[in-house]
Amino acid sequence: MADQSHAVENMVGFITAEAKEKANEIEREAQETYTIEKQRTIENEKKKIKAEFERKEKQVGIEKRIKASNLAKDQRLRVLKERDILMKDMMETAHQKMLQLTKSPGYGEVLSNLVAQGVVELKTYDRPCKVIGLARDKNALQNAIEGAKGKVKKAVGKDVGISLSTATLPEEDIGGVIVESDDGKIKVINTFKSREDTVCNDLLPRFRKLLFA
Repeated sequence: MADQSHAVENMVGFITAEAKEKANEIEREAQETYTIEKQRTIENEKKKIKAEFERKEKQVGIEKRIKASNLAKDQRLRVLKERDILMKDMMETAHQKMLQLTKSPGYGEVLSNLVAQGVVELKTYDRPCKVIGLARDKNALQNAIEGAKGKVKKAVGKDVGISLSTATLPEEDIGGVIVESDDGKIKVINTFKSREDTVCNDLLPRFRKLLFA
């Protein structure tokens, strides 16, 4: 009877020890699993945080480039606008000066020089030529033509017939003359408007380069 009781105690002790060992093993495995999962979770969160940081960093970089591009574009547009305003102011100043010249005492001599220049450029010395000017310049042109005859004589050594045409130039030409052959087939345009256009087409690009290079 004592032997049976001892055997039962041994069996109970064995079972209890085995149960404890199994419980300890399960606890260790659970702890290891928890540690692994915890580490995996931490790593995943780190990756998420890193990815989110990289995404935001990239977005900030894109926004900076867009902002810089827009700023450069705005600056360029502002420069272009200021350049256009300056160019228009320069052309308007030149236009007003030409208008003032038509009212100055020296305008008659300017007309005489423009007529003489036009006659020489025509090179039709053996035929008479006609001068077309603004209606308001009629009297000044008649005097200018007489002066131009002497200038042409001095320049080419020939007497050239020069007369005032009945045709007139529009007011938009500002001043100056057109000299044409007697048949009207050859013309030399020496109007103030043509000079203004020449300045606009030929000189303004140089001004732009000098002012805004």
